[in-house]
Amino acid sequence: MNPKISIIIPVYNVENYLEKCLDSILAQTFQDFNVYIVDDGSTDKTGDICDEYGKKDQRITVIHKKNEGVSVARNTAIELATGDYFLFFDGDDHVRPECLEELYETITYQKADAVLYGYYLEKDGVVVQTHLPQMKKSQYEGKEIMTDLVPRFIGVSFRDIKRWIQGEKDALKKENTALWRSMVKGDLIRRNNIRFKPQLRVGEDTCFTTEYLSCAKRCAVIHKCYYYLVVRNTSTIFVYEKDPYAILKGKIDLLTARRELTERIKIHRSFDIEKYWYGTLIMSCIQLAFFMTRKEKGRSWMENYRNWKTYVEQKEVQNAIKTFNVPSGNKIKAIPFYLLKYKKYYTLYCCITILQLCHYEFKR
Repeated sequence: MNPKISIIIPVYNVENYLEKCLDSILAQTFQDFNVYIVDDGSTDKTGDICDEYGKKDQRITVIHKKNEGVSVARNTAIELATGDYFLFFDGDDHVRPECLEELYETITYQKADAVLYGYYLEKDGVVVQTHLPQMKKSQYEGKEIMTDLVPRFIGVSFRDIKRWIQGEKDALKKENTALWRSMVKGDLIRRNNIRFKPQLRVGEDTCFTTEYLSCAKRCAVIHKCYYYLVVRNTSTIFVYEKDPYAILKGKIDLLTARRELTERIKIHRSFDIEKYWYGTLIMSCIQLAFFMTRKEKGRSWMENYRNWKTYVEQKEVQNAIKTFNVPSGNKIKAIPFYLLKYKKYYTLYCCITILQLCHYEFKR
């Protein structure tokens, strides 16, 4: 018989964390599961640790492959996974012992296609933040998944930006779209052929989460934390966020992926989600400017400016800027949006450079 739950774990150079991750899974109060660990070309002892656990427990399948990124690693495991439900964990994190039991009880009792839950942020072995789901209800069905859940994950809307300019606290705050904070019905993934986009270095979770939610008929929410997200300065996302040109490429690739996803959802759900993420394009112009104005060896200020403009001048970004009406409100907050609106790109970039020199930290 197939296991109730398949846990998919892509790993890359996490030798100092992987044992704690796997031990937390093997210590679960619910034991009807199997695990697929995909070693994505690790160069440390990660692969050896995977093999040790694979020999120790027959429920663990280890796949060694060349380094192609987390999306390809997850897709490799999805093709093999046999569980009724899927969980996607990261090899440097860990979970509470009751995690699988309570998720399975909830998703089966509510006959849901997915269940969302909270997580802890852990640094140096200490929980520094607790993130519970922002959703108020414990269950969403039918159209309300598209109107109440999807907007919390896919991105920022024009309305969100307007509320932010007008001083509403947390107007731009969104749910963390990471896959490790949800359990998904396996058949939903298989029937709809939902996969990760290999070209995405960032945002692959956003697209995957949005797509499976758009295919779901019922989604459960548990207002409890089960997952420990471990902060480390060698993680893939940490390294990525230190490279402004990687961020620039990531933003452009994600723009394309969001557009493709929007068109797919229009076809199978007859629902247009564009309005939920179009504001992200405008906010990304400002966010990218802060990244690109960082001092970087080997590149001139003007070269960085020209490369920043390649994003601003993307056809879809230009359309978003054109259709966005800057509201009245906080005049300081509205300035960058007016500069974008009236194509004062050089002035905006200069202003942000000055803010960088003053050690101003941009916060959404």
